[in-house]
Amino acid sequence: MLKLSLSLLTSAICALFLLGAVLDLLANTDNPPAPQQLRLYSTLLETISLEANQQAPALLPDFIQQQQQHWQLPLQLLPRDSLALPAELEQQLSATGGLPLAGDDGAAYLKALPNHPAWLLQLQIPPEPGHQPEDLWLTLALYGGLCLIMLLWLAPLTRRLWLLSQTANSFGAGNLQARLPQSRWSYISELELSFNQMAQQIEQLLADNRLLASSLSHDLRTPIACFRFGLEAALDETDPQRKNHFLQRLEQDLDRMEAMVNAFLEYASLDRQHQHWQLSQVDMLQLCQQAIQSCEPLATKRQLQIQLHTAGEPLPLVDGHPHWLYRVLLNLLQNACRYARQRIEIELWQQNQQLCLRIRDDGTGIAAVDAQRIFLPFVRLETQSSVSPQFGLGLAIVRKVLDWHQAQIVLETAAPDGASFVMSVPINKTQALT
Repeated sequence: MLKLSLSLLTSAICALFLLGAVLDLLANTDNPPAPQQLRLYSTLLETISLEANQQAPALLPDFIQQQQQHWQLPLQLLPRDSLALPAELEQQLSATGGLPLAGDDGAAYLKALPNHPAWLLQLQIPPEPGHQPEDLWLTLALYGGLCLIMLLWLAPLTRRLWLLSQTANSFGAGNLQARLPQSRWSYISELELSFNQMAQQIEQLLADNRLLASSLSHDLRTPIACFRFGLEAALDETDPQRKNHFLQRLEQDLDRMEAMVNAFLEYASLDRQHQHWQLSQVDMLQLCQQAIQSCEPLATKRQLQIQLHTAGEPLPLVDGHPHWLYRVLLNLLQNACRYARQRIEIELWQQNQQLCLRIRDDGTGIAAVDAQRIFLPFVRLETQSSVSPQFGLGLAIVRKVLDWHQAQIVLETAAPDGASFVMSVPINKTQALT
């Protein structure tokens, strides 16, 4: 993490100073004076030379000094014999505007004085003003300010990346509850959310595997022991009628073990099946009617009445998987049929942007302390109303499927007023299930 931060900072600073150096180099290049400025100097030199020609030889140095002070320009007299010029340049000394020359000291104009042939009038072109000493401090202040802004920008990113690294190390070391705290100032909020979701899924998967292994091993011991005792009894029994009785008991134990293993394997394969889901528009009212038809034999056997109530207006469709939503309704309705005394009521209505469904029975109900525990896998409440052996996976499957649909389910009432489950499914949710 430190290496990444240092590399980003070093690269930014190097690029900044390199750009600054190039800009300074371009700014410090001695650009030639503009043509208009050169014409002005040439015209001024011509004017001064005309006046200098009219001066007496003894007064010429004083006149040039006066002109220099008046115009604030570097004017001076040069001896004619101090310069050896070609013939074509000698002629240009007498031309209008004089002879422009460039040397180590910069550009200059030379002009011959016809009335003073021993002298040449020189006008040195003033150099462009250079950088002042305070420019260096201003430049350094600019670079320092930019570096400070970059550091302020990098600080949150560096901190969040460091927290992500620490959380990942903690999670890898065995702390499955390690999560990255959310922050709205983070630059990598999507990455952090993906990490937390991944950690949550891994934790849930490991917890389900541990629970599956422990529950499966615990629940299989009893039927296996009964099967062993029944097999020994059947082998030792000589009476054919009693032997057949023991063999029937063995078949029942095998059926129970097979049902248990199938239920556990189905729950364990839910996540794999979820990866191949395809969403569609689902009519919850139609699914409720199908679930009621499937539970009619059980309801008739227990002499139960199932009533379906709607608000009257057309109910909206929901985005979901029809098979698994039907499985949710079937599990809830079968549970209600097992524990109800006389009546089961199903209600459907729309509330805000959700489609709500309530399944209520008049059984013994569920204690408040068990309101959340019943949705855990392999949790079974010991009741005398159950008419068939259960493995504690029905409501766990309901919770998992509804979580995938980003829906909710709660237990409204507690014992002894019967159980009332209320589920809320989002309407017209277009995003993919996660």
